[in-house]
Amino acid sequence: MASALHSPRVARLPRMLSAHWNGSVKPSFACARCAAKAAMTHTRLVAVVILIALALMPWGAPAAGRRDDDRRGAPVKKQEKPQTWRQAKPEDSDDDKGPWINGVSPKVRKHVGSGDRARVLVSLRLPGRGHVPESRLTHAAASLQRSDIALIGGQLMARLRKYNVRIVHRYSYVPLIALEIDAAALAELEGAALWVDRVFDDAIKQPILAESVPLIGADRAWGRGFDGSGTVVAVLDTGVDASHPFLLGKVVEEACYSSTLLKHSTTFCPNGLEEQVGPGAAVPCPLDAQGCFHGTHVAGIAAGDGATAGVTFSGVAPGAQLMAVQVFSKFTSVADCGLFNTPCVGAYTSDLISGLERVYTVRSTRNIASVNLSLGGGSFTAACDVEPEKMIIDTLRSAGVATVVAAGNDGSPTSLSSPACISSAVSVGSTTKSDAVSSFSNVAPFMSLFAPGEDIVSSVTGGGFAMLSGTSMATPHVAGSWAILKQATPASTVDQLLGSLQSTGVPVTDTRSGTPVTRPRIRVDLALDQLVPPTLTVTAVTPDRGKTGTTVTATMDGTGFVSGATVSAGSGITVSSVAVLSPTRMTARFAIASGAALGTRNVRVTVPGAVATLTNGFTVLPAVTLDLAYNGKLRDRVGALDTARTPDGALDGTLTLTLSATSARTITALRLQNSIGGVWDTTSPNSAWLLGVAPALDSPLLNNATTMTVNTTLTDGGTLRLFASDYGNGVGFGVGQQLTLIATLSDGTSVQGTTTVTSSSPTVTAVSPPRRG
Repeated sequence: MASALHSPRVARLPRMLSAHWNGSVKPSFACARCAAKAAMTHTRLVAVVILIALALMPWGAPAAGRRDDDRRGAPVKKQEKPQTWRQAKPEDSDDDKGPWINGVSPKVRKHVGSGDRARVLVSLRLPGRGHVPESRLTHAAASLQRSDIALIGGQLMARLRKYNVRIVHRYSYVPLIALEIDAAALAELEGAALWVDRVFDDAIKQPILAESVPLIGADRAWGRGFDGSGTVVAVLDTGVDASHPFLLGKVVEEACYSSTLLKHSTTFCPNGLEEQVGPGAAVPCPLDAQGCFHGTHVAGIAAGDGATAGVTFSGVAPGAQLMAVQVFSKFTSVADCGLFNTPCVGAYTSDLISGLERVYTVRSTRNIASVNLSLGGGSFTAACDVEPEKMIIDTLRSAGVATVVAAGNDGSPTSLSSPACISSAVSVGSTTKSDAVSSFSNVAPFMSLFAPGEDIVSSVTGGGFAMLSGTSMATPHVAGSWAILKQATPASTVDQLLGSLQSTGVPVTDTRSGTPVTRPRIRVDLALDQLVPPTLTVTAVTPDRGKTGTTVTATMDGTGFVSGATVSAGSGITVSSVAVLSPTRMTARFAIASGAALGTRNVRVTVPGAVATLTNGFTVLPAVTLDLAYNGKLRDRVGALDTARTPDGALDGTLTLTLSATSARTITALRLQNSIGGVWDTTSPNSAWLLGVAPALDSPLLNNATTMTVNTTLTDGGTLRLFASDYGNGVGFGVGQQLTLIATLSDGTSVQGTTTVTSSSPTVTAVSPPRRG
């Protein structure tokens, strides 16, 4: 990284490397391991983006945390109190090393001292307590503050009228003016302390180059009806290809803020000017080899819709719409592009602030949920709240709009790039899909969140798709999640939504610095459940019964099922392996103890903040059950005596026994009783008539030829045919009579089944538990 800082004037987006690049991750890579897939064929694409942003700090700054320059061999300075962050000094950035004299950035002084013109951001000195985000003010106070900004800016420009000054941007909501100045104008600014607070260099930011959506739970949020519909995600980047099928009909607001500076930069705005608002304003810049596909890829991650593109995956919030703001400019000089081929692309901080002001202007009419900034530069081990973007980020936050910013791809375990280091921004680091910290990702204890950022497939210019990696790819996962949460809870503040994402996220620990840093990887579905607890019901359990001593995999149907749900099914049943398949279906294993009491159980499902019960939803059955069916009079196999193993000329009452058991069981005796008094059995001698037993209708009888007993083994589902001699000379077994069969098992237990004679095929009407003989 240090070797790439020869030209601190410009932060570059370099040319693409060969597909034969070895894939090793370097700290300066903004898009680590970028692999492209276009027209459904993935081709390895590696975009290398050097993070070079100016640390724009005021003079007279408070005590600061120093920048880590460990990449140049300097030791890593550890924070003495990791939870207390000190404000960074102006000289903490490579671009602004040295003292700030009279509130002027040393880099600005260097430029004008060499005879060059400098682009600067002038911070205006407001009366009273200074700038306050508008949403914290009454309408009258906000109007007064805007008037002060306009008045003081006008007075300053009147003072500069005789100098060679060009106004680049005037801002309405924050006390800043972007100017091009020479040495004489700078001297005048230094003497205008009544109006001027600080003079920043207009720093250059640059792009920080389908399993991820389920990983963060976005698809589960869709299942609850929340996909970002009715919200807008603003993407400030290299432009967005609104005609891409993945983004078709999504871009509802466009703007361009891009600058021309003689010998340095050229605007990308389609009208050739430095500002454009309206349809077509945010078309992607035309240098794809330098990364102009970047904004389209980011937009697709946040809000792409697979349904319109004919693909099986979508972005995080496929119902959301997009505001595209093109903030990058073309740089053509070797001095500006440094080690990389010209041309290169970069974004002036003043253009970025103009884009953020535009977002604030349309925030209500477009219902902006979040702003995505997958760009940045510099390296800060402490909050950098003197950066000029802080005021507009605060203003957006006070209006309920989150500014979500990439942490940077320098691979630093102790610092963030700017503007991610601003305390009111939502900073995002990258993880793999297995929840390891990406090797290229910056991380710091004051970072807000992690999100997936490796091998992310999304749209690119020209209608294709690409697989890219970087904190740029992690950031829109959070911006899209914000749209989902904002749809569900429109009145929630940035603090509330960030708190939910942090408290429900999966802890991920970075150990690279030797001092572990743990931050949450987002789970938007769990955050949604915390903010809007689902309506929980249980409507069915399938199967709804099970035998003692067995384990059943039960499926619960209902509503409001979320990850982390628990299930109980009463005493004697141990529940495990609970899995939520969707908001309306879940599964669990019910292990039924061998001694569990027979009968019904209530099935209860519990999720955070809610409990639902299905009364008598599950029944515990004995380990062995017997089903009995009366088939009519089908054969003549036995006679009207206790030893009559031969036909007697009258058709027998014919029945089917079906045994249900957890293991093979041996039947040693059978006894059939009629509700009007008749009895048949397999024992002789006695007064009961013989009950014939066979494996099938025409199979030989199993009854012992002498004792009439049986001894036969059945597995689960095994059947026997039973034959009972007609006691009524052809009219026995009348309709409505109840037949009860008792089977004695070799372990001494008995089990019985009951059926009723009907005019049609009879069915089992009752099952009773086994009894001891």
